[in-house]
Amino acid sequence: MSQPLIQQYFNLRLPALQPGTSSTTIAVFSVFIDLLISYSLLLSDFSVSYAHNAGFLAAGCFLVLLRLAKFDASGPDIAGNSPSSKTFSVISYFLVQSAIRAGCIASLVHFSFPETLAPGAGILLATVIGSYSSALLLTRNTLSSNWLTLGLILTVCVLTLRLVFLGAMEVIPQEAYYWNYARHLSPGYLDHPPLIAATIWSGEWLFGHSYFGTRIGPFIYGILFLLIFYRYARLQVDKNTAVFACLLAVLLPYFFLGTGFLATPDASLTVAWVMALYFFYRALVNNHYPSWYGVGLAMGIGMLSKYTIVLLAPAAFMFIMVDAQARKTLMRKEPYLAVIIALLVFSPVIYWNAINDWASFAFQGGERFDAEPENFIGMMLTNIMAIVTPLPLLALPYLFVSKMTSQSSTLNSPFNFRVRLFIFSFLLLPLAVFAWNALKNEPRYNWTGPLWITLLPMLAWLIVHASQLRWKYLRVIFKKITVPFLIFLICIFSVFLQFLSIGLPGLKFPGGSARLLGWSEVTKNLYTIQQQLPADNQRVVIVGLDKYFITSKLAYHGTPAFLGKNHSLDVTGLHLLNDDSLMFAFWNPVEDYKNATLIMLGRSVDDVSDYRLKPYFDHLAPTIEPFPIYRSDFGLPGTPIREYYYRIGYGYKPVKP
Repeated sequence: MSQPLIQQYFNLRLPALQPGTSSTTIAVFSVFIDLLISYSLLLSDFSVSYAHNAGFLAAGCFLVLLRLAKFDASGPDIAGNSPSSKTFSVISYFLVQSAIRAGCIASLVHFSFPETLAPGAGILLATVIGSYSSALLLTRNTLSSNWLTLGLILTVCVLTLRLVFLGAMEVIPQEAYYWNYARHLSPGYLDHPPLIAATIWSGEWLFGHSYFGTRIGPFIYGILFLLIFYRYARLQVDKNTAVFACLLAVLLPYFFLGTGFLATPDASLTVAWVMALYFFYRALVNNHYPSWYGVGLAMGIGMLSKYTIVLLAPAAFMFIMVDAQARKTLMRKEPYLAVIIALLVFSPVIYWNAINDWASFAFQGGERFDAEPENFIGMMLTNIMAIVTPLPLLALPYLFVSKMTSQSSTLNSPFNFRVRLFIFSFLLLPLAVFAWNALKNEPRYNWTGPLWITLLPMLAWLIVHASQLRWKYLRVIFKKITVPFLIFLICIFSVFLQFLSIGLPGLKFPGGSARLLGWSEVTKNLYTIQQQLPADNQRVVIVGLDKYFITSKLAYHGTPAFLGKNHSLDVTGLHLLNDDSLMFAFWNPVEDYKNATLIMLGRSVDDVSDYRLKPYFDHLAPTIEPFPIYRSDFGLPGTPIREYYYRIGYGYKPVKP
């Protein structure tokens, strides 16, 4: 009997504090050098990013010099079969471990750890964590299968990166918007079902209002997704291939961020989606009729996350209509009971819509597509390649052939007609719906993400058996490019996460990152402006002058957790100026703000111009003031990323459209 995966992971790991040496004394001394260099640079006013990376590099050079001088021969060999592959191992280890260090440091700071001690404590914590994760990129034992080895190593590294950056990276505007859902718990909302609100509320109830508290629920969803996906993959492929498929299911861009990190509806949607696929497969392909009850539960949970999961229903119907064995299902009670189960789970959303004029169903069903029809197929394809890379697209031709291997191969494919029909139905039919919509309306970048879960076990099998596939060019791509590409991906994500959390030496934040970064400083500066207003301004309200990005970020950070005890901002949206602000219009009726003083923040001068604002106020501040967005934490220089603009309006008066 094969060993459990957890045991194989520990067989893979070399129990050493530092991957460059097995000597505890030398490892401790290298950590001392790391801390000494890092703190020397910090005390010389270098940024945290510059200091900790320089210390890490110095410690690494120290270990290399000891080995070259033959003073320390205790360390294992660097992973790789050639000088170039060994160099690749060193670079990938450095980038991933550097990111883990950055995540630990930033998380400790956001958890109110003393700023002078956080770099040292973060380096020590990351050294321990890295010995269980990133060190496997540099030195490791060899398992029976290279694919199992790669799958375990990179999956562990992805989960580690997610964990250390949960509390380290500022929430993106969408996460801040869904946090506002959690402040107004409800059975439903205009633009999404309620599960994300309950998830964020639960995380913050346990861990307080923080980036970590906001994201811990999605992180747990990511673990559940991985466990269920492994079970789904094992229905089609062997254990080693299933583990490698799990790597694809956490490392491709949509899954890296969407299934276990960002607090968006996609986190729970992907769990429900893979759960539905697992039970659909058992019910339709394996003819296990009790699995229909699992289908009903999964579909109900999915519809509490995002309505797009309903596309699996016509996909199942298509499979049933084509497959003779599956057509017998229509004569049984289980599929119909599954529908009832799904509706019962989904009933809170139905109730909310019933008492709100079916607002959410109307919004999702047509109101959001009121723009002039235009062909966006090219954009949809670009989005697909961005969120899952071209790899899954390369596997699609094999869906249409019964012989997937070359003529000389004796390998038997597990993907017979019924399995390929299942993948075809549950991938291409929903994809066709999105393509039809893209002929008229602009698609969102993440819409097709969950669809590719269906294909990943087959993609993994094709990569693992690339040398025996038919079609030479695809065979070469899968065999030569996949592994370095996947390692390159995790390196890119590592650099990206470190850049957004504590910055990178010598790199400036681009102007577009102003939507993502610096909003703790923004709210503190707005609070200062508010305190400088005359005392007779009884109610001062901050208004973000866009659909929801600015308002959401201001509301999230304008709380005592970021401004200090008893300090907060009163924030609302653009509906006060008769424009769209999504759920803020439901939560904050316009009439409640009559005669208030408004501090309005927008991205351009035009946003706060006289012609736009004058009808809504008794009088406006005569000047439009620039408002720089910047980062000054972690030793960053406070250089403006971009300028926004603000203006104060006195005596707000609602104007009917």
